[in-house]
Amino acid sequence: MPQSPSSGPFRVGLVYLYTGLTELLPLNAVYALLMTSHGVSTGELSVLFAVWTLTTFVCEVPSGALADRFPRHRVLAAAALAQCTGFALWTALPSLGSFAAGFVLWGAGTALTSGTLQSLLYDGLAGEGRAGQYARVSSRMAAVQACSLAASSLAATPLVLLGGYAATGWVSVLFTLLAVPTALGLGRGAPGPAPAPEPRPGPGPEPESEPPGYLTVLRAGLAEARGTPRVRSAVLLTAALTGLGVVDEYLPVLAREAGTPAAAVPLLLLLPWAAMAAGGFVGGRMAGAGDRLLAVLLGAGGAALAAGALTGRPAGFLGIAAFYYVLRLAQIVAGTRLQHAISGPARATVTSVAGLGAQAVALGVFLTLGLAARWASAAVLVALTAVPVLLLAVRLALRPDAAHDVPPPWPDEPPPPAGADAVETTVVKESDA
Repeated sequence: MPQSPSSGPFRVGLVYLYTGLTELLPLNAVYALLMTSHGVSTGELSVLFAVWTLTTFVCEVPSGALADRFPRHRVLAAAALAQCTGFALWTALPSLGSFAAGFVLWGAGTALTSGTLQSLLYDGLAGEGRAGQYARVSSRMAAVQACSLAASSLAATPLVLLGGYAATGWVSVLFTLLAVPTALGLGRGAPGPAPAPEPRPGPGPEPESEPPGYLTVLRAGLAEARGTPRVRSAVLLTAALTGLGVVDEYLPVLAREAGTPAAAVPLLLLLPWAAMAAGGFVGGRMAGAGDRLLAVLLGAGGAALAAGALTGRPAGFLGIAAFYYVLRLAQIVAGTRLQHAISGPARATVTSVAGLGAQAVALGVFLTLGLAARWASAAVLVALTAVPVLLLAVRLALRPDAAHDVPPPWPDEPPPPAGADAVETTVVKESDA
């Protein structure tokens, strides 16, 4: 729904903090080991992963409409609380039923966050006339996410040695619990629901103005995602780039297959995570990149992924890191295009449509690699993921040029005081050429 300006400045620092707290999860590195240690078989683990993915898939778009209908900071708080509850169940009552319930809660929390955080960030900046800063702030947020993932993986080993899997669980519960008040704090500077329009004078009683209902918001978001060419193009690109990133689930297996000692696997995985952080920082500076430049970068990244995976050596992770650098950079560019293309009242819903597409792409990758795993090694599976990356690069290189309205980033200066003359900014149209 439309958002109205808030009384205080938008607190970007809390966005970074929320992102870090919800990704700084030592349990994330060992939850599969926790489950198998309590009797969960490999087949049951696959079923649990399916429950997780299906929950996120089903809840993705409806949760986006919720974020357009109700205050987004409260939706983010609910997402963190759901995640926290799931981890507490796993840690306090480890059993197959608790693990399934935890995955449902985690999937719901992921869906609630998807689209909501990006929409709150964009509208918060736009409400202060700083929409041009979205690319830079979004890229920093992506870098915080990557650094948090790396830190949580490194922290998992000493925590397991000190207190077992339960220690990683309770630390993860603590961080996600701290994310709840952090999200609520965003409400002080986040845009709130738009005020109702003033009724027109006329005979008879004045009509009562109400905010649009949930179904109205949902239909508006779906219509914009489907019917507006610029939005539809950005949704599809964002979905493809996000969904292809799930190949990282196979990297620990690839590392062991390449002869890396088990204790050194987390250290080797720091290479792609560090590359993701670097790509996140650079992505904000390249927000206006055209399709042909993205095609060149993705082509090079896909080739590096395939070559790195097929070397059969730990050194091949340098090529994989190069791919993740390009992928994160391209994700920032696509996400920025999407937010600037959306003009309707259901920003979170439209963004969640991209999230739904990403889940569909990820599911396709998992199913394809799962079937191929009967005959192929982990190196071949990871290299196969380069095929859709290269096909996407070809598609971007061949499609007609299109203009993308991406405002230039503003300097790090506070917004002008209330009542000051508005400063006009020029929107620069970047060509794909």
